[in-house]
Amino acid sequence: MSKNGWSCEAEKIIYSSKVLDVLVRSCRSDDRQRTHDFFVMKSKNWANIIPVTADGKVVLVKQFRAGIADFTLEIPGGVIDSTDPDNIAAAIREMTEETGYAPTAASQCLNLGWTHPNPAILDNRCWSFAIGPVEKIQEQHLDQSEMIEVVEISLEEIAPLILNGTINHALMLNAFLFLSLHSSSGPGLLSAELSRLKGAQSPR
Repeated sequence: MSKNGWSCEAEKIIYSSKVLDVLVRSCRSDDRQRTHDFFVMKSKNWANIIPVTADGKVVLVKQFRAGIADFTLEIPGGVIDSTDPDNIAAAIREMTEETGYAPTAASQCLNLGWTHPNPAILDNRCWSFAIGPVEKIQEQHLDQSEMIEVVEISLEEIAPLILNGTINHALMLNAFLFLSLHSSSGPGLLSAELSRLKGAQSPR
């Protein structure tokens, strides 16, 4: 038996909304020596997508985020609804609603992978995709709380915007990391950078 896990013995919803439920889970350690109440947010799963146009632009969205009371530059994404046929369809729906862009007949879509957004307090997953080429076919169709500016960024600008902190949303960074690792050189470059640290000198 693991000595580092916890078993949930009871849980209670203490707050419920259309966005998420907050639960308190009463748990006991696997070695039976400790008890603890963990607070968990139950949420629907999410999807996001990196859209690329035929002329080499990445379609991003700039919007205000109440959690940080500031604007972020993101790829399109949102909640996977029960009416969505699958996760890819959910991502494409969000893309078209937020930006007005949609796949063309020649488009290819890559399933990049999924992550747990914050497993310490969230129980959901976020799936990431990349698609191209895309083209604008309609105006935005936004929710009441959404005020989104669509921004096209050249492919060459994405990495600098990540490194200088302009693109700083963790789930967006996950998607771009996934995409880089899907390239032929991506895994090798990551391994090389990690290996380089083995010989790094301690700062004096």
